[in-house]
Amino acid sequence: MDILNLLANKAQPLSSTLSADGHLVSLSASLSDELGYAPEALLNQPIERIYSVESLRTLQLLFANPPADEQVHSLELTLIRHNGGLLQVVACGLLEWRSVQPARLHLLKIPLGVLGHRLREMHNANEVMSQMLQSAKVAYWCIEFAEAVNINNSPDEIVRQVFENDSHWRLCNRAMAEVYEMPSDVDFNQQPVRLYWPRSPANEEFVRRLIEAGFSVDCALSVDRRHDGSPAYVENDVRATIVNGHLLRMWGSIRDVSQELRMQHDAEQRIDALRRVFDAVPDAVLVIDEHLQPQWRNAAFEETFGITHGAGIARLLLDNALPERTWRSLPLPDLSGRSLNFNVHCSRILIGEGVAWRVAVFRQSHGLRHAEELHP
Repeated sequence: MDILNLLANKAQPLSSTLSADGHLVSLSASLSDELGYAPEALLNQPIERIYSVESLRTLQLLFANPPADEQVHSLELTLIRHNGGLLQVVACGLLEWRSVQPARLHLLKIPLGVLGHRLREMHNANEVMSQMLQSAKVAYWCIEFAEAVNINNSPDEIVRQVFENDSHWRLCNRAMAEVYEMPSDVDFNQQPVRLYWPRSPANEEFVRRLIEAGFSVDCALSVDRRHDGSPAYVENDVRATIVNGHLLRMWGSIRDVSQELRMQHDAEQRIDALRRVFDAVPDAVLVIDEHLQPQWRNAAFEETFGITHGAGIARLLLDNALPERTWRSLPLPDLSGRSLNFNVHCSRILIGEGVAWRVAVFRQSHGLRHAEELHP
């Protein structure tokens, strides 16, 4: 007896024949036993009794699109035992459809055994993680490179490969789709990466920052594109998988900061406008914080006292204990160091709870002036 016959006798093959009308034509005794049924108990039974829903779809698709040579090289199938347990197998065989009607599928199955258990564990773990990520409020993403990026090259070449090598979204959760305002009937994971993360000077700089940080960085700004084409300014926390000097995938989370940047830009414009207004005031103006440190000065102050004398002027005001909302004459050194008389007016401005700053106005006095109250 040769080795193949010996193996066949010791491990009887799991085989079955199915018909295109969805019935079990035959099962080997070993397969019936593996599934927990008595011999011939499943004959002529509907195939859904022993095949999972996903496997049924696979078989129906195979019958609908039979191979021209009738050869079935590899199928991954899941069978259902009598007790409800699952049996995962890899199958190959022959689909007779030219000479037999209805068509018949003859399969030889190999149980995955321990490997099948590991696959189930991995599948379950993946399903749990996917459910957690999809329900998360944080926007998560992952880009996988079908053509790995060689990071042993120059930064310019790495940037080129990141944007030009074949890549695809490996995972984008619902929160990610909301940031990009993706329609509900569009699958983000099927969209081109470059459509939403285009190559641009800002994004090239983003990749250069990743390179400098070893592809591990937090709060890195990139300029992406929403579904309608409008820009999305997002902060990225990024990590990567690198094997043997090749970037395989990048993943992370994003935070949409578009509105914050718009508010910051508007605030900067308002501050700039206020700065121009105060620079147009002919009197010198100095703003002093609660720690008696200069925070701002206008152009007239710099022309009169210089750029670096703000702290000294603030100390002189403190030493003279000037009253609030009253003009007082005070000798102060000008830009050349000469002591000149200035009429000085101080006002306290509430900045926050328990925090007040002072605004000091300096007007050169051409003669001694008595103190006078400032009235509305």
